[in-house]
Amino acid sequence: MSSNQLLKDINVCHLFKKERNRLNLSQKDIADFLGMSSKQVSRWETQIAIPSDKLSLLAGIGFDVNFVLTGQNYDSLVIATLHGSNLQTSHEDLVAVPQYDLAASAGGGALITAEHPIARFELSNRWLKQNNLHNKRLTVVPVRGDSMESTLFDGDLTLVSLIEDQTEAREGVCVLRFDDEVFVKRIQYDFKSKGYNVSSDNKAYSDFFVEAVDIENGRFNVVGKVERVLQRTKF
Repeated sequence: MSSNQLLKDINVCHLFKKERNRLNLSQKDIADFLGMSSKQVSRWETQIAIPSDKLSLLAGIGFDVNFVLTGQNYDSLVIATLHGSNLQTSHEDLVAVPQYDLAASAGGGALITAEHPIARFELSNRWLKQNNLHNKRLTVVPVRGDSMESTLFDGDLTLVSLIEDQTEAREGVCVLRFDDEVFVKRIQYDFKSKGYNVSSDNKAYSDFFVEAVDIENGRFNVVGKVERVLQRTKF
């Protein structure tokens, strides 16, 4: 192992521990979540870097994966307000992901005011490749409302892959457009009726069905798939 690689691994160990402390999680909490020993988690913080597959799993309990890999926390991820299509990055190993003013809502919906980039996030190209996201057209979308709790919470920042072909998103948690409103909901395509069942993970909200006619006349479409939560507001 080269001295540069050793230094990089030590830095990841340090950032992993720092992120665990930020979330007020013990080594045992991490070990129990992953189904392994606390001794192994301790080794990740002192000797060897955490395997990428385990780190990806920890994103499910709020770990800021980008921070562990790059040292950039949530505050430093928002690099600048964008002007036009300027997506230059500060380092060749980073990929610029724009945030659009879609105001995606996980509650009753939110009126779209614009679709121009308003900010950008710099994500590790290595992390994107590890999660099979490097060839996708990505954007960052904030969640508004509580209808997707306990999957998504008000204020969460989600990484969304935008789609052009509606067949790419037949089910799962997606960003949807209905008329002038945008929602984050769970969908399932009904092949018989050619419509969508739309549901909320928070059962206080009613499910509904989108008819084929609303799709055909352009009132409804799937904007993209929620791939990851970049930053959680609740743990």
